[in-house]
Amino acid sequence: MPQLNSVSAEFTDRAMDVVEQTLLAADWACERSEEGMIHCASMTKWGEFGGMFAWRDEPASLSFSLTLDLRAPNAKQSAISELLRKINERLWLGHFDYWNDDGVAVFRHTIPMLDRIAPDPGEIAAVLQAALDAADQFLPAFNFVVWAGKSAEEAVAAVVFETHGEA
Repeated sequence: MPQLNSVSAEFTDRAMDVVEQTLLAADWACERSEEGMIHCASMTKWGEFGGMFAWRDEPASLSFSLTLDLRAPNAKQSAISELLRKINERLWLGHFDYWNDDGVAVFRHTIPMLDRIAPDPGEIAAVLQAALDAADQFLPAFNFVVWAGKSAEEAVAAVVFETHGEA
């Protein structure tokens, strides 16, 4: 059994080394916790978002979550659920969840790590970019639903338009 644990620890260390190097190369602030997770943060046009990478042995996987601080009244839970469904239909990589107990919207993506020790740095960079793009695009939709009383359909329609050029 000790040998299995040492192999698992080696996998975790190598995977987290790749994550840490990729975060630093992308100018994200990051710190490894004693539990082996990596907490990270990046500035966006809506402020700083905090994230976390965590390794799981069974099944072997690397999970990423990016938290959007969004305090919503309980009366809005149904509207938020509908909004999440509409947003997630548009996401190719990752998805949003809403954690009622914590009052936060979370972008999540898990990378399967079967039969390999570490992720490719390009995978980590792609997940980071997808998370930031989704947060930048869809945070206003959450605010439209929670604070402006818009329907999920109205909120998504307001944020998915495309502009060409700059004003």
